[in-house]
Amino acid sequence: MESENKNNSIPHQSLSKTGTSNVRKTIIIIIGVALILLIAVWIWKTVEISKIRKTAESDRQELKEQATRQLVQSNEEHLKLLAKPIIWAVRAEMMQGNISQVNLYLNDLVKEKNFQQIAIANNKGIIISSTDKKDEGQEFSKIGKESYLSSNNTSLENERDSILVMTSPIMGFNNRLGTLYIKYILQKPEFGK
Repeated sequence: MESENKNNSIPHQSLSKTGTSNVRKTIIIIIGVALILLIAVWIWKTVEISKIRKTAESDRQELKEQATRQLVQSNEEHLKLLAKPIIWAVRAEMMQGNISQVNLYLNDLVKEKNFQQIAIANNKGIIISSTDKKDEGQEFSKIGKESYLSSNNTSLENERDSILVMTSPIMGFNNRLGTLYIKYILQKPEFGK
């Protein structure tokens, strides 16, 4: 009987080893598939996050550019509005021949932030008052375009979104007295990160 038990136990042991071996293989395969799936999901999410970041950065850059354009347009509008009272004040003083008072107006205004240069040319195109005194007595073409002298409208030129050049005619009762020239530096907007 003992030998019969030995013979019966041998196949049972080999079956149990084979079953255990199959279970291990299945577990290893499941773990391997799970790892592959985890790695695939991680890669997919990494790509998706990268795409989202690129889109967000692109949107952010577009918003910065749009905000910068709006700030420049706002500065342009405000500068044009400022020209009217300056012209009225300068016109009154020029009609009275009081250029020293015109100089005071210009010198006070150029002290304000971002104003680089302000000048007045007479109807002959000669600079009669300027915040840069070396320009006085010179031809207007030294600081601005000749075409500004004949324009009857306020004009504004934007130079690379960094400098605004505005010119406006100074009209008397029935003739042109001169031209106002303002050079204004635009501040670069600073956006938080």
